[in-house]
Amino acid sequence: MKTLNYIIICMLLAIITMSCSQENEVTGEKSSLIFTGISTLKDQVPNSLLDESMEGIYHGVVASGSTLSRGKIWVNVANNSNYNALIELADGIFFEFSLNPTSLSEAVNMTIFEFVSNEGHFTLDLSNTGEPEIANIVLLNESFFGRVVKSMSNNMASSATATFSENGNPSFSGTWNLIADGSILNPNGNNGDGITSLLITINGDLFEDFTFDSFNAAACLGNSDYFPTLYSYGVPDFTICDYQTTSFAGGTAKWNLSYDQSGQGYVNYFLCENTTAGTFTWTSSDGTIYKEGEILID
Repeated sequence: MKTLNYIIICMLLAIITMSCSQENEVTGEKSSLIFTGISTLKDQVPNSLLDESMEGIYHGVVASGSTLSRGKIWVNVANNSNYNALIELADGIFFEFSLNPTSLSEAVNMTIFEFVSNEGHFTLDLSNTGEPEIANIVLLNESFFGRVVKSMSNNMASSATATFSENGNPSFSGTWNLIADGSILNPNGNNGDGITSLLITINGDLFEDFTFDSFNAAACLGNSDYFPTLYSYGVPDFTICDYQTTSFAGGTAKWNLSYDQSGQGYVNYFLCENTTAGTFTWTSSDGTIYKEGEILID
């Protein structure tokens, strides 16, 4: 009888050990899928085989609805078989995200992805092909707006973040964020990426602009039909975007924002003169209020 009991106990222990081993294998697979590769996500090249698919790398900007906090975001949707994300704020703080484990088993067939971390969360909706939507962004209990685009292998998306403020009136201030989705490749023959969207936040509201005008930069750049660019002349953090018009906050702004971080600093290429910051003038829709201010790029 003792021998029989001993055999039964051994069999039970073997079953438990096998179960734990299998569970660890599954957990290991899930951990690899969720967490691998975050540290190199900023520099990860989009997989060319995924350019026409939902999967790949998404890049864009995030901006607080209540403060001047803003930053850049990279989301990996199975670009290298992993699902993870990185948000880096302008002040250098970064947040790493993984796919919500509760939805991991369905991730292959999903179009809505929830990414989570100890500091916050956000949702990426890819159900509308070509129009990715990022929503429910929360970082350290602070709500953010955001926009992302699909980054392509032949021309990766790029972005620039900034803040703006009326001269002498910090209550009229917010964030000013630019994205080049890579679809307007080298529009001026200087290897820049055509800017495709502007995201402005002010007093809890979001305003976006998707129309950018070519301007006369002949005096400075020898180009009378210059299309606004990021990564101008193939130089990181070189923005050329002058003589633009954008409506927001109940009025219309005329603005200039050109900045070469490694060279001349701020330059108005329309007027061909050095400046101390980007500039804007804003007029209310009824024409009764006029504001002037600066835009400072990060």
